[in-house]
Amino acid sequence: MSNDKPKGLSGWRRIEMAIYLLLGIAMTLLMFSNAVMRYAFDSSIIWSEEIIRVLFVFAMFIAITGGFIRNEHIGFDSLAKRPGAFNFIYKAVTGLCLIVVGGLLAYEGGRFTLMTGDVPLPATNMPTSLFMWPGVIAGAVWVIIGLVKIAAIFVRKESA
Repeated sequence: MSNDKPKGLSGWRRIEMAIYLLLGIAMTLLMFSNAVMRYAFDSSIIWSEEIIRVLFVFAMFIAITGGFIRNEHIGFDSLAKRPGAFNFIYKAVTGLCLIVVGGLLAYEGGRFTLMTGDVPLPATNMPTSLFMWPGVIAGAVWVIIGLVKIAAIFVRKESA
């Protein structure tokens, strides 16, 4: 029986899964509670939808970044796992895309966050930046992942 877990990341993967579990439970409880309040008591938890959106945004950026770190892809494995030129091109394009997209997300997201960050959300009065900081942080991490992927191509090529 093969073990598909990446070596050295099992502890981080457990932490990541625990975060998803906690965020998922929190979102589910808030949605369920709001539905019960709305239909059973003709009232609503006004702030619940904002909190659910914030939790969802955090969960998605954590998931996307985790996928990049684990080298998980949707639909590109047939090219990515092919030896030779396809694999080299795939790795180079992946690294460059992470650098460019992550850099744009971090830079433009940071500018926009600084511009609108103090605007309060309507129900909770929490800053709007709660929706934006996960993207800014993820963008910066994607740039680092892209740089590591590009460097790994050349380190492996020189040592071969």
